[in-house]
Parts: sequence; structure tokens; C-alpha cells
Amino acid sequence: MLVCPQCQFENPNNHRFCQRCGTSLTHKPCHECGTTVPLSTETCPNCGAFTGTVWLAILVEQGEIEPQKSGEYLDLGRRYRLIASNGNTLTETVDSNPSRQVSRGEVIDCQPLQKSVLGILLEQQAEISETLEDSQPSNTSLWQRIGIPELAKPYLALQERFASIPVVHDAWQEDKKEVILIEDRSNWQLLTDWWKDKQASIADIIAGLKEIASLWDTLAKAGLSKSLLIEENLRVDGEHRFGLGQLYQNSSDSPPTLQDLGKTWEKLLEKSKLEKFELLTQLLDQLESGTIENIAELRLKLVHLSQKQQMEAKTTASSFAATQSAIAVAADENPPQKASSADEPTTEKLVNMPPVEPEDSFDSGPMSTRGASEGEDLSTAVLPMELLSLTDGGYTDRGRSRHHNEDYFGMRSQVKKQLSSRGKKYQARGLYIVCDGMGGHAAGEVASAMAVETLQRYFIANWHDDLPDRETIEKGILLTNETIFNINQKNSRSGNGRMGTTLVMALVQDTKVAFAHVGDSRIYRVTRKGGLEQLTIDHEVGQRAIQGGVAPEIAYARPDAYQLTQALGPHGSKFIKPDVHFLELQEDSLFLLCSDGLSDNALVENHWQTYLTPLISSSSSLDKGLRKLIDLANQHNGHDNITAILIRMKLRPYLGSGNW
Repeated sequence: MLVCPQCQFENPNNHRFCQRCGTSLTHKPCHECGTTVPLSTETCPNCGAFTGTVWLAILVEQGEIEPQKSGEYLDLGRRYRLIASNGNTLTETVDSNPSRQVSRGEVIDCQPLQKSVLGILLEQQAEISETLEDSQPSNTSLWQRIGIPELAKPYLALQERFASIPVVHDAWQEDKKEVILIEDRSNWQLLTDWWKDKQASIADIIAGLKEIASLWDTLAKAGLSKSLLIEENLRVDGEHRFGLGQLYQNSSDSPPTLQDLGKTWEKLLEKSKLEKFELLTQLLDQLESGTIENIAELRLKLVHLSQKQQMEAKTTASSFAATQSAIAVAADENPPQKASSADEPTTEKLVNMPPVEPEDSFDSGPMSTRGASEGEDLSTAVLPMELLSLTDGGYTDRGRSRHHNEDYFGMRSQVKKQLSSRGKKYQARGLYIVCDGMGGHAAGEVASAMAVETLQRYFIANWHDDLPDRETIEKGILLTNETIFNINQKNSRSGNGRMGTTLVMALVQDTKVAFAHVGDSRIYRVTRKGGLEQLTIDHEVGQRAIQGGVAPEIAYARPDAYQLTQALGPHGSKFIKPDVHFLELQEDSLFLLCSDGLSDNALVENHWQTYLTPLISSSSSLDKGLRKLIDLANQHNGHDNITAILIRMKLRPYLGSGNW
């Protein structure tokens, strides 16, 4: 089957275009010049840019075997072809077992839309797990049954927990050879180079060390902590997020220690030639001397070190601000003389000022001064607002690890426009829903689709002239829960077999917005004045503990911290208490509804200024912005399905009544 790169729909192998969205299944545009090139082509014939899909191949072979050369295929199906990298053969790497020959190199995927062998095996695993009598079979026993090679298992076990672990694309074994293909991170910047280029602050360095420390215990237990001691294996992506190039097995006779980790950190910092931070130097001395005895103590010291560094930074910033304030006071005491007409700025001197968008010329927030009476406190003047435009977009992606998409979203909007001598006037109504399904094989997507469709039908029948009130919204959510719950009861589903779904929903009418949620799917709002706001609080064990007074660091140290406390479907409606809230907008706003595949690892909080703030402007394409956001999430959170809806609402001060 050919998986469409646009909508993830599975098409027969002989199809040239996607049956669902019409995307080409044989060609793609060159990312440099836009020329259409075959998917299997390495370089663009027009501009020479590399256009192929590349994976890093790691092979483990028993005994003496002649290495393969550039241009040869790794598999019998002639899908993965070795390309020139580090010479013209697979390069041998050091391995602790002398009877094994480990080599690696880059391969080009000649059939990039085909399902991988690994993908098919994992689908079979899901089917097998449903038929086994043992309700909790181990992954290891299942992997042995369906032939997943040993080499791939640590990646599969860790990649969903840690974004720093490369995602496995394919894996197979034949005779005495095991092959895995993983994400190629050779073009990522070395951690030391980032530090050396002086792009990183002390805070960035401490954050990187904390990331490594958080991996140490898990990798040490898996016999893979050597992965954190190899300089060329420690890298950062374009957003300076830490990641490993690959996983390395420890030597069985002498596994790495925390002292080895300390020595590695010391070498990294020396090579980076950064100005020393005394407290960090002291910590490294303690680590190398063995004073720090376990990883928990090291992580605690790094947290304290980070806090002290932040305090020092705040002190420095306060000192700078005080100096600037003193300069400003001095300037006020000695004001400059009024410039003569010859010194006044000319039009020519102003041409480089940024243009104002006509649509954005009104300050639509509570600080607006337009229409305020003389003498009124302009800093608190709040004007009635009206809707100027409503645009939206939605997209869902399977992610890099999942083999089917359990997310589902729905959008229904209606905009009425009136033109008069006063300009345009709009009235709008919109219903936006994102659901993240869960349950047995294929049950998650059933539950999420059922939730969206049930809610859409409900509001078609129950949304009249005004925005629905709290009671109406809650009734719709509880009806949806009962619909899914009854099917679970009818089919005698129990435990993990009970299908369910999270829900986040926004209802828009003119300048009013209602939003509701159940579970950990979220809604955010971005405005120019207020920045980013998370409007929902996840329904999960950790958040419930925090609301009960437990400190966040303790609440999220629990092993079940991320377990949902509410979802639609698994239980009757007496267990469901949806959160419902209302907003009256006073400024241009961008709303983001998303599943946790997008919001995990604080991705929105870390990148909203780059990826969301520009989309407030009406000149920015929401569809393009969504694709960029989904691509970013796939880099960092590709372990899960990713779904997002964007709603952009532009406002202006109310210009008076008009007839429709």
C-alpha cells in the first residue's frame, strides 16, 4: 500500500494519485526550485538539490562478511540503496562483541511511500496482542513471535518516551544479519559546536546537561549509557533541541559510571571554550571525584544550579535596568531643545518604517483609544468590538511512529458578509472539535470519529439564535459520552478494550467564544498583548494532585502522573464533568485546538512566538502555518498522532448598527 504523504490515506500500489486528496504518489516538488521530481530521485535535475529520502542504516552481522558498497541494495526488495557516505562502503563501528561486525551508512529510500516492513510487523503485533489469552503479554515475547530484530528493540522501547531517541523507520533480519533504518541526524549540529559558536548561554548548557542526566538512568539500565559519552553522538536540531545520533551498547565487562559522565562533560566544556561558570565547575569536580553517588543526586544538583544561575541572571538584569533608569532620569532633568523646522524629520527619513496593514490599523484590545472621550483614562478605555473576519484551518497527521491515526477533527463554520458605504460587516458562527481516540485495535479512531459526528449533529439541532449556554453544551458532551459508552456496554468491552476519546471544542459566534474539554487535548489563545494562554487544564492525575495542593515537581514524579482522569466513553456520564468556559473577545485572537501529540514536551510553550504569533496577521496563511507546526511536532513529538485546528478572529471597534 502507498501511504499518501499529505493525508496518510492508504492507496493501492498501482495508483499514481491519492484516492482521497489527489496528491501525487510518484512525484514531489523540489524544495529548492519547485521542479517536479520522481520520489525515488536523489537529486533535482534542474538545480542539483538533494531530494531523496535518506535513512541511517545500522547492520549487525555475525562472522566475517564483505561490506556492501555504494549503489548496492540492503534488501531483497531493492528498496533501500546504499549511497556514498564516509567512503563508498558501509563504515565499521566499534562493538564490544568481537564475534559481531557492526557497520553503518546512509541509504536512499527508493519507495518512500510504501509501508515499511517494521510498520507491517507492528500492525501484526497489535492484532496478535488482541488474540492472546494472556492479558498482559510482554513486548519482548511478541517481538520474538513476529521477528522484530534485537537491534531495533531498544529504539522501539524508548522512542515514545524520549524525543531525543531517533525514530526507527524499518527493521528486518535475514540469516545472520540484522538491519535497522533510523532517522538520519548526521546533518544536526554537534552539541559542542553549538556551544563553541557562542550561540548557547549558560542556561542552555545547564538545560542540555539536565537532558543528558534525565536519560542516564534509563539508558544505563538498558546497557546503553555509552550513547551519552560519545561526542559525535550528542547533537542539537535546528531548534537547538538535544538528540542522540544513535544508541550504543555498553561493554559488558566495564559499564560506564557517573565519573565517566563527569569526565565527558569536562571535555565537552573544555572543547567549547566557553567562559567558566564557577558553580558548574564545582559540580563537575564533585561528579568526577565520586562525591556525587547517584543520578538522582546529580539531577537535584543540576536543578539547584539552574535556579542559582537564573537568580544571578535576574540580578544582572536588575542592575542593568537600574542603570538605564538613572540615565533616563538624567535625560528628563536636562531635556533637549525643540528641533527647528530644518531638523524635523522628512518623508524621506520615514520610508523605512514598517507599513501598517489596513485590516490591523485598529488597536482592537482594551487599550484602544479610538472613540474615547476627551479626558478619559485612555489606558483603561474599553470599546465594544465587532467581528471583522473569521478564518480557520485544520490538519491531522499520523506521526512518525504510529501506524494508524486515532485522532479526528471536525470544523463547521458559516460567515455572513454585508457591504455598505461603511465597509464590510460580518456575522459568523463556527463549531470546532478535536478528539484523540484510545482503546483496542482500531477502536480509538471509531470513538474519536463518533464523538465529532455526534456533537455536530447535536449542535445543528440545538444551536439557535445565540451562542449555546453552559447547560446546552454540557448536555451535548454527556450525550456523546453515553453514545460511546453504550457501544462499549453492548460489545462487552472491558479494561483497555473499552474505546474512548478526549475532547476539546470551541463554539464561536461573532465576538463570543465558548470552549469545553474532557481529557488532555488542549486549546490555546495567542494575542499580541497577552501572548500565549493555555485555556484548558489537562484532566490527568498530575494536574489533579496539583489542584489538591501538591507541588508540581512531586505531582509529576508519580508514575501515573499523565494518566487521564476523564475521557468520553469508558464510563457512564456520572463520571464526566466537562470544563466549560466563555470569552468575550476584545482584541484580535488566534485559537489553537490540538491533541497531545502537538502539545507534548511543552512544544507550544517553547515555539509559539515563532510559529503562532505571525499567524495573527491576516496576510499569513493558516494552512501553511499549520503544516509548519505539524512538521515541528513531528520532529519533537512524532511518537503520537498530531492534530490541530487554528481559528483566527480579527476585530475592530463597533462602527454602529446596520441592517442585514
